[in-house]
Amino acid sequence: MEFRPRQSEEALWRSFISGDTEAFEQLVSCIYPSLFHYGTKFSRDKEMVKDCIQDVFVKVWESRANLNGSIPPVPYLFASLRRRIHRQTEHQAAREQAGTEAELFEAVFSIEQDLIRSEASQELGDRFAALLNQLPARQKEIVLLKYFENLSREEIASIMQITPQSVSNTLQKSLNWLRNNWSPALPTAAFLFCKYFNKNF
Repeated sequence: MEFRPRQSEEALWRSFISGDTEAFEQLVSCIYPSLFHYGTKFSRDKEMVKDCIQDVFVKVWESRANLNGSIPPVPYLFASLRRRIHRQTEHQAAREQAGTEAELFEAVFSIEQDLIRSEASQELGDRFAALLNQLPARQKEIVLLKYFENLSREEIASIMQITPQSVSNTLQKSLNWLRNNWSPALPTAAFLFCKYFNKNF
């Protein structure tokens, strides 16, 4: 998985706050795909997610004079989108007795095509993705933010409004469960597991 150019995003953020319109346009282009990917894990209504992202960027533009240029833009924008989508869906969630904001998270994992080299690896990838999809909503959200968006535990904590220690504890619980439920018998399985999480287990 390629690491996103975080420093570039922070530089664009500072330039935008300083009044650089082109920097704002580049920032939107750079972060939009990740925001959309994250937003669609809360709702299958893609048009609603797009509207929420647009609202977030409009709000950021309108309040740019009051924004802090030193804060990391990625967790700030993710948290803003998370709150906005929650406000849009909270009435429906109440009717469906969803309970908590975390339960709105609907991530469905799949193995990317660049990991698929044969029918056998496709089967292993599907099995691993199925395991990920058995995780509770909050655990899936933290896994996605950590391993698919490359965010730090502090950034995840800021987005989800929990403590960094809670992020670490939840992540460790998720990884332990995955280890315990994944058969290490085949080398290909271990390869997929390691590459998918960018860690050496």
